[in-house]
Amino acid sequence: MEMQYLTTAAFAKLAGVNKKTLHYYDEIGLFRPARVNEKGYRFYSPVQLDRLALIVTLKDLGVPLKEIGAYLCCGDLAQVDEILARQSRELDRRIALLVRRREMLETLRRQNRAFLDWCGKGPQRLLREPERIAVLMGREEMERSHVVIVNYLTDGPGTGLCVEGEDRFLYQKQADGPILVPGGAYLCLYEMARGHHPWDWLASRREQLQRYAGTRGWRLDGRAFVEFGELAVGDTSEDGAEPRCIRMRILEEN
Repeated sequence: MEMQYLTTAAFAKLAGVNKKTLHYYDEIGLFRPARVNEKGYRFYSPVQLDRLALIVTLKDLGVPLKEIGAYLCCGDLAQVDEILARQSRELDRRIALLVRRREMLETLRRQNRAFLDWCGKGPQRLLREPERIAVLMGREEMERSHVVIVNYLTDGPGTGLCVEGEDRFLYQKQADGPILVPGGAYLCLYEMARGHHPWDWLASRREQLQRYAGTRGWRLDGRAFVEFGELAVGDTSEDGAEPRCIRMRILEEN
């Protein structure tokens, strides 16, 4: 059966690249057409698709074209296998990084959505999924470092403050964090805080939630979690208002 050849345009479309890319790769000797007719037109064979796909993949991973050419021309299958294995590991690393970034964006979106939905509406009974957290800084370290409430730019998205009696610590939400925060019903308060020192705000709002729960016969967990409207912190509010949320787990409801 006679070999079927494709024009540059047809081959480029099939491979998902630009015609100019094929011309350039030919000019530098990286990827040549299967044949060139007497008029100088380039033609490619479908069997060349795998080789081009490898070139495109390595280039996307940041491998210089000159280095790619050396790989493909070495003729040593063992060396090529080593190169492919190394680039496969690099791709795995990048995929893991992208997954973490997507999780970060989803976390920020959920938090932002909650502030949009509930800010300024008073105490709300809301259901929360279980989540894991890791301690970033304990009370003693916070006091030594003169640390106050921080936003996500300090330690990453999902940073918050946990207070239980006199004990407190900064935390960050992490999928593999060692501390499990139970899911279930929480009494939450979202608001734009103006002119309140963070610790004063926390104490007054915790008392507010406890009074609210008392009027309904609810018993609350002693721990209070404080979180921030991280996407709105900064210059977005001219009057200095800062989005904050405090939540306490409802243990019993009558």
